[in-house]
Amino acid sequence: MLHTTLRQLEVFVATAQKGSVTQAAAAIGMTQSAASMALGDFERQLGTRLFDRVGKRLVLNEDGRVLYAKAVEMVERAQEMEQLFHGNLRATNLRLGASSTIGNYLLPRLIGQLQEERPGSQIRLDVGNTQQVINSVLNFEIDVGFVEGPCMHADIETIVWREDQLAICTRPGDPLAQPGGASIEALRQAAWILRERGSGTREVVEQLLTGQLGDIRLTMELGGTEAIKRAVEAGIGISCLSLVALAGAIERGNLVAVDTPFLKLTRSLHILLHKQKYRTDGIEALLALCGTAPARP
Repeated sequence: MLHTTLRQLEVFVATAQKGSVTQAAAAIGMTQSAASMALGDFERQLGTRLFDRVGKRLVLNEDGRVLYAKAVEMVERAQEMEQLFHGNLRATNLRLGASSTIGNYLLPRLIGQLQEERPGSQIRLDVGNTQQVINSVLNFEIDVGFVEGPCMHADIETIVWREDQLAICTRPGDPLAQPGGASIEALRQAAWILRERGSGTREVVEQLLTGQLGDIRLTMELGGTEAIKRAVEAGIGISCLSLVALAGAIERGNLVAVDTPFLKLTRSLHILLHKQKYRTDGIEALLALCGTAPARP
């Protein structure tokens, strides 16, 4: 006889994601006592503890980690079944994570297209660096990740999404911006401003630049593309950023793209999915908009 309930699974999943029963209860609309009772009953039925207490947080133990992916899939399948008979059949609820350039400059339009196709959809987007997005995918905190850097983790499926063109940028009037003024030696000696370590842009740019220029003179690290653009505008140094992120500043005349035909400055953007993640109809619809999966009828 089956004793496990979907409510117990929902409490278990929410507790794993929030790190506490109190926060889990608030997230799924239960009282703290009811959520604690549901989780306790669930563990007694299974005959095992699912969490370790680390300080004030509840963290999945080995048994909890084994169960977690299957519990997430069952909760998401149940949510899909409810949508069959309530409201808009095409509405979806997705949690996305993206590294800075993608999250700020590419995904908003894509999310708009998805909401236009599926009215009533609720999309949450968290923007961080590549390593933060990878961690969120591994912990099932997001449904789909979008990153600028590579990911080689064995539990993550990495899908090549699109190519992104980079450009070295500087402020107007900089000798590097003059026709024929950006020699390899001049670029080596320039003051460089790059993203923080852990950023996909930082990793790719370092590989591209050091591979083609050799050692460069790094003078500043900043935690965001907009901050780097402002620093370059202020004359603190030069940088290498996505043309998508630079377009507005170049059009306004605040920044100039340095002419570097001798450098190859392209990278691949990637979509990340946990290999054990259940692909809901909403995920498939998003992948179809990205051009990486067939559209469903």
